[in-house]
Amino acid sequence: MIRFPIAASLIAAIAAPVPAAAELLVAPTRVVLTPEARSTELVLVNKGTETAAFRINIENRRMREDGSLEDAGEARPGEQFADDKLRYSPRQLVLEPGARQVVRIMASAPGELAPGEYRSHLRLMSAPVSAGTTQIAGEPAADNSLSIELVAIRSITIPVILRVGALDASVTMDAAAMADNAPDQLVVRLNRSGTRSTYGDVSLTVAGEKAPAWLVRGVAIYTPNTSRDVIVPLPADVRAKLAGKTVRIDYTSTDAGDPANAGKLLASLTAAL
Repeated sequence: MIRFPIAASLIAAIAAPVPAAAELLVAPTRVVLTPEARSTELVLVNKGTETAAFRINIENRRMREDGSLEDAGEARPGEQFADDKLRYSPRQLVLEPGARQVVRIMASAPGELAPGEYRSHLRLMSAPVSAGTTQIAGEPAADNSLSIELVAIRSITIPVILRVGALDASVTMDAAAMADNAPDQLVVRLNRSGTRSTYGDVSLTVAGEKAPAWLVRGVAIYTPNTSRDVIVPLPADVRAKLAGKTVRIDYTSTDAGDPANAGKLLASLTAAL
């Protein structure tokens, strides 16, 4: 087996398409499936100036309390992975500059599948390709082909969630304060309960003003986690604007898998910063 060293990794955390490995544009960056809507498509566009190859794998990941993700082995109590319920195609591809490719994702949800939320992640790994005929690394090469150059390999990870049954979730916001060891970071404590994850934006609005002074998009709390510390880096000008002010902190749903509650206020807290 050929193993590819990963030089950097980006975790998709916002709803809008974002440039990633090898200047790969991916949309959407989060997928929610149900037994009624078992398939969807990812659109990949190579925004770089080099032809690039991409290999797609599926993996299980676990959310830490600070919101970062780590590789998960066997499922812990309350964890339900979707890796054995997902199919996707193609699994590898080559894109010339400006070219696009559709990746189809399908979920199997047999009738006996227990209600709940199942989650795994698709990892898209990329590497520039040598000039000439391209060949995916690890496959037999034709006489006139050249292998992928294993340099500057990067990846982007996309959560794929399968929701089965009538699920719900609620959130409370316990506290918000500037970090003791990082005066440019605000830490917001969120607590989740219920049978599914939550996904939304955290906004900071100075009392008496209408427009948020700062907005963090795509904040998720995955099951089975019941709490998360959302770490919000604040630029100097935003810190100055918030210092000494009373600030309303809102967590608002932007979960495409729960359109009935789009824009719903999930949790709110007023704090003096």
